[in-house]
Amino acid sequence: MEIQGSADRHALLEGMNLSLLGLGVGTAFLAIVLAAIGTGMIVRKSRGTISEERVKKWARIGWFGLVVYLVVYIGYFVHLSSPRKVPYPFAPGDRMVAKGDYNGAIRFYEGIVRQYPHMALAHFKLGMALRMVKAIGPSIKELKEAIGYDPDQPEPYFALGSILWTQGTSRDAMPYFRKGLELDPQNRQRLFFEKIIRRGELEEKGLLKPGSAARPRLTPPAPAKGSAP
Repeated sequence: MEIQGSADRHALLEGMNLSLLGLGVGTAFLAIVLAAIGTGMIVRKSRGTISEERVKKWARIGWFGLVVYLVVYIGYFVHLSSPRKVPYPFAPGDRMVAKGDYNGAIRFYEGIVRQYPHMALAHFKLGMALRMVKAIGPSIKELKEAIGYDPDQPEPYFALGSILWTQGTSRDAMPYFRKGLELDPQNRQRLFFEKIIRRGELEEKGLLKPGSAARPRLTPPAPAKGSAP
């Protein structure tokens, strides 16, 4: 995700869902393979009969139509997955978060998600706002959406890992902290994340009880209403 400029005028990229593009291309390839097999069987069956030329003619017409359809089909998926610059839309929701109005921010960010469903940052901001009101399940869902749409940003991994750490075990959080540190090796909480990763490794080996007591807090509690986050 690229952010340019400053204040409310900077633009960011919406889209970049390469997995969605891969799905479209894969489906088109499968359609071509199945069409080729079916055409071959039909033409072979009509070979040497009086209908052979008519079958070949309709086969050519069918292939022309299929190619035109697939060009449009792939173009649609390219459009969905291609990044598009849009004005920074989050300023009102960000101000609500700063004031402690998390429910208002959630409603605002939900509207942005509906407007830009493929924007990773929209899902991330909604997920973080949901986390503030302890809507854990929906928060996890939105953070996973953010990772799916832009897997190269470290913040959703750290956020999701922290939720799984506080709600579950080190083993649950471990893969997300690992990926986050791979993307952001200079993170200021690196030593803490590495500690959790080591605990997760011990849990996997059965050398440490999952979710054992005396775990340190990962992040401070949500700020009181009216204070800065």
